[in-house]
Amino acid sequence: MYTHTLKHAMPIVATALGRRFGVQVQVGGAQAATDGHTIWLPDLPAASELRPVAWGLLAHEASHVRHTDMAVFEAVQAQSPLRRTLLNILEDIRIEWAIRQDYPGTETTLARVIDWMQATGQLQPPATEDHPARILTATLLLRLRHQVLGQTALAAAAHEAEQVLRQTFSASLVHRLWGLLTEVRRLGSTAEAAALAERLEQWLNAEATSPDTTPSTASERGAEGEAEANGAASAETPDADGSPRDGAGADDVHPPTASSQTPEVEEGGQAPRPATTDETGAAQAPDSGGDPNAAPQAAAGTDDGPESNAPNPEPEVGAAPEAATPVADSASVLDPSETPNGALRQALAAGEDDLAGDLFAQARQALAEAAGADDPETLRLPVGEEAFSDPHLNHLACQRVAATSRALATRLQGLVQASRMDRPGATWQGRTLLSRRLHRVGLGETRLFARPHRRPAPNTALHLLVDLSGSMNRRTEAGRPSFQVALEAALAVALALEPIPGVSVAVTAFPGQQGEDTRVSRLIRHGQSVRRRADAFDQGPRGGTPLAQALWYAAADLSLRPEPRRLILAMTDGDPNDRAAAHEILALCRDQGLETIGVGIAYDVSWLFPVSLRIQDAGDLQQALFGVAERLLISG
Repeated sequence: MYTHTLKHAMPIVATALGRRFGVQVQVGGAQAATDGHTIWLPDLPAASELRPVAWGLLAHEASHVRHTDMAVFEAVQAQSPLRRTLLNILEDIRIEWAIRQDYPGTETTLARVIDWMQATGQLQPPATEDHPARILTATLLLRLRHQVLGQTALAAAAHEAEQVLRQTFSASLVHRLWGLLTEVRRLGSTAEAAALAERLEQWLNAEATSPDTTPSTASERGAEGEAEANGAASAETPDADGSPRDGAGADDVHPPTASSQTPEVEEGGQAPRPATTDETGAAQAPDSGGDPNAAPQAAAGTDDGPESNAPNPEPEVGAAPEAATPVADSASVLDPSETPNGALRQALAAGEDDLAGDLFAQARQALAEAAGADDPETLRLPVGEEAFSDPHLNHLACQRVAATSRALATRLQGLVQASRMDRPGATWQGRTLLSRRLHRVGLGETRLFARPHRRPAPNTALHLLVDLSGSMNRRTEAGRPSFQVALEAALAVALALEPIPGVSVAVTAFPGQQGEDTRVSRLIRHGQSVRRRADAFDQGPRGGTPLAQALWYAAADLSLRPEPRRLILAMTDGDPNDRAAAHEILALCRDQGLETIGVGIAYDVSWLFPVSLRIQDAGDLQQALFGVAERLLISG
C-alpha cells in the first residue's frame, strides 16, 4: 500500500490537478498515457522521485487534451516519419506555451521533467556519428525548448547540438531553417503546426534535390556557423514583452563567402591559389604553381612561430625537380553520403528508429516501470462519466418521488430549525419576558428576558454512492427491482436536501454505464440542480461491485470541498470486488476526518464500515436514508 495519508495520496492530488486543468484523470494500473480525453497515471509512493515527473506529465497531457485537435494530429500519423516527428516537436512546444498562459505555475511543473531527464542522462545532445535525421530533430527539440519555452537548463545541450548540426549540414541550410522556425511562436492551432511541419519537409526535399555543393573545411564551417548562430539566436530571442523579434526569414540568406568556396582543380593536377592577404593585411602573390626555380616567399610581418616563418626548401643541386602533387582538402574527398545534401537525403529517408524519440515517452515508460513495484492491476481512482439526462423527462422522474421528497423536505427543514434554536437563556434586557422566572422578582432576580442562541446552519457535503451491480436486479417483496427503489430513494433524499442552506449533495452510481470497474457514473455533482438532473437516475444494473474505486472517487471529491463536515454514504447489496482495497480507503477516510456510513441491503456491512445500517429489503431503504439525513443535519 503506497498511500499513508489521504491528503497526499496520488489519486487526491491528481484529482485536484485534473479539475484545475479541466481534464479527466484515472490513477492506478500500469500505464501513463492519454487518449485525448482521459489521462492515465500509475499510483506512486509519496516519497518517489518520480512524483514530480508524474505531475509534469499530467500537465503536458492536460495541455494536449485542452489544446490539441486530435483529428488533425492523427491525420499526420499517416505521413512520413520525419513529418510526424516534426509535428510532435512543434505541437509540444505550442501546447506547453498555451497552458502556461492559462496556468503560469505549470512552467515550473514542466521544467521538473526536463531536470529529471538531464539528471538521469536521458536528454543528451546528438553526436556527430548519429544518423542525420536524429541530429536534425534532436537539435530542433533542444533549441526550441530552450529559446521558445525558456527552459534554460537546456542551454548547453542546445548549443552543443547546434554545433553538431552545422558540421552535418550546410551553413546556409541551417540559417534558412532558423528563419523558418521563427514562426513557431505564432502557431495558434494544431492545423497550423501541421502546416508548418509540412512546409519544413517540402523545403528540405527541395534542398536535397538542389545541386550539391562541397562543404567547407571544419574551421570555416565553425567560424561561419558561430556568426550565423549568433544572428539566429538574436532573431529568436523574445523581447521583454514575450514577443519574438523580427529575425531572418526563409529568403534572407547570405551568399556564401569566398572562403567557403572550393575552386575547381585544373588539368595540371593543382588548384590555382588566388592572391590572399596575410594576418597583417599585406598582399601576397599567388603561388608559383610548383616552379622549383621560383624564389621562395617568406611571410612578411608575421610571427606565428617556426612553422609559419620557415622558408621553402631549396632543391638539391643536380636533382630533377619533383612534380607538384596536389594537396586535397579533407572535405573534397568526402563520401557522397557525407556531403550536406547527402546527409539531408538520409534524413528525409529516415525510419522511425533514426529520429529523436518523443520527449515524454521516456517519462511514460519510467512511470509505467515504477508501477511494477505495486500490483499493476490495482486501480485507485476511476474516471467519472456524465450520466445522460433528457431535460424533457426530468419532470416525470421528479413526479415519481414528489410525495416522498416533499414529506422528507418538510420534516428535515423542521429539524434544522429546531436544532438551530437552543433553549433560550436569561438576560437583564430584551423584548421577550420569561414567564417562568417572574416569580423570582420578589427575590431580587432581574434576569427576566429571553436571550435566544442560534446554532449555525449545517455546513456539510454529502456524497451518496449507489451500487448498481447485477445483483441489484433482484425484486423486492413489492415486486419492484431493488435498483429502482435505491435510485428513487437517492433522488428523494437529494431533492429534500437541496433547498436546505449549507448542505451540498452529490450522487454517483457504480460501476460505469457499461459495467466497467474503471468508471463511475455521475448522476449529480455538487452545485448542480437536482431537478434538472432527475432523469439521470434512470439507470440499470450492470457489472460487479467495485466499491473501493467508488469510495476513492467520493473521497477525492469531498477532499476538495470547503465544507468542514464531509460524509460518504454507500448503498450496496454485496461483497466488494476487492476487500483489501476497500479497507484501505476507508481507513484513510477516517484518518482524514471523512465520515463514512454503509447501508447494506440484505447484506451486513458492519465488518467494513464503522457506522452501518442493515435493511432486509430495498423497500426499507427510504426510511433508512431519512434517518441518515436527520443525523446529518442535527449531529456535530
